[in-house]
Amino acid sequence: MMPELTRRRTDDRFETWEIWYGDVQVGTIGLHDWDPTPERSCIWKWSCGFYPVQAGECYSGEALDFETARAAFDAAWKVFLQKRTEAEFEASRRQQQWTANKYALWDAGFRNKLGRGPLHCPCGATFDPGIPEETMAHIEHITGRAPGT
Repeated sequence: MMPELTRRRTDDRFETWEIWYGDVQVGTIGLHDWDPTPERSCIWKWSCGFYPVQAGECYSGEALDFETARAAFDAAWKVFLQKRTEAEFEASRRQQQWTANKYALWDAGFRNKLGRGPLHCPCGATFDPGIPEETMAHIEHITGRAPGT
């Protein structure tokens, strides 16, 4: 069974919604009310796509209201999804997990140590943070957070 699209409101001050397909963020719809040009103010912008899909294969546009932006996103999504493979979704999941692990390590005080050789885990092991499997094995020891969270 294929997942349904869901929306999640972001925490920023603009009215912005992330669009998710299961556990992969596949787009955004947001109100851009900050443009200094009056005729461009209060425009809804949308985008459909995700990493690692090439930018030329993604879609984006603008609308005067949320419902029109959502309808345009839905139409683009139907075309976009037909061209996607499970491998692309899996690559996106791995990228999201890698990014979450990177920020968890930063929060744990390892920001300046990443990319400078092996790290020493509290469990006593030494590992290379450039190897995702090694990082996954030790991220919880270092940060107290489950891998990818």
